Order: sequence, then C-alpha cells, then structure tokens
Amino acid sequence: MNSFFLHINTFQDPQATTLELGSIMEPEPIAFTFDTLGWKVLFVILILLCLFGVWKLYLRYKHNQYRREAIAELQTLHGNTQLSEVAFITKSVFILKRTALQSYPRDQVASLKGESWLQFLNSQVSGMDFLKYKEAIANAVYKEALGNEESFNKDDFFNMSLKWIKRHA
Repeated sequence: MNSFFLHINTFQDPQATTLELGSIMEPEPIAFTFDTLGWKVLFVILILLCLFGVWKLYLRYKHNQYRREAIAELQTLHGNTQLSEVAFITKSVFILKRTALQSYPRDQVASLKGESWLQFLNSQVSGMDFLKYKEAIANAVYKEALGNEESFNKDDFFNMSLKWIKRHA
C-alpha cells in the first residue's frame, strides 16, 4: 500500500524525477482477408439470394407466357390484310376470353357474354371502352355480319385489346 502512495506522490511532486515510460508498443495491424468464416457465410447467403431472384424471374416469365402468346396471336390477326373485320372481331374476342380465363376464376369469366362481358373487360383495366363497339362485336360474333362498318375502327379495337392483354391482372 505504501508503494501505491509513493507513486501518487511522484506524479504530484514537480520536483520528482521524470519517469521513463519508453516507446509506445503498437499492436501489429490486423490483416484484411476473406478467409474468415463470416465472409464465407455472407458469400453463401448472397449466392442463395441471387439464385432465389433468378428463380422468381423465371417463374414470372413462365407465368406470363400465355400473355406473350395472346399478344403475338393478336398482332398476327391485325397484320393479316386478307382477314375480314368480322373474322378479326370474332377471333380477337376469343383471344380476350381465353386470356381472361387464364387470369380470373373460371366461374367468374366463363359465363359472361354480351354487354356483361364488355363491362368486365372495361372494369379490369382503366381507360378501356369496349362498350362503344358493343353493336359491332355482337353482330360479328352472333350474326357473322358487321352491320354499320363506319362505327368500327379496327386499329382502335386492336390497340384496346392489346392494352387489355398487357395490363390485366
């Protein structure tokens, strides 16, 4: 105990001899390597996350295959100049119905026809107005005749159908 007070007195006494502490001993720098277990675990986790992301992208791609096929079929119909407008309307409505059956419950979509079918199409994607072609669609599908040809715009109907296929559900 006396030695403790002696050291305290030495620090407080300005006349006391200076203490030689010597040079500061610094630890050696720690090497930065990826050899530790934590880095290996992190690497495995990152690889698994990347594989999971690729798997989810693949599943989304496969899930939307029906959409790509419907778009390609609709574009083929639109590009066929020998196809009458009646046949174009009939086949387009068939493609829309088939596409809807892929995305919505069968009991909700399969029984729809006429105006209720067109209202369903309008309600699923904003900005759609299939009802303006209600008469042309009904005549084409049920009577195999167009009726008033001036009221039907093939390009507008094609663009609406294409937009519906791309944006539904």
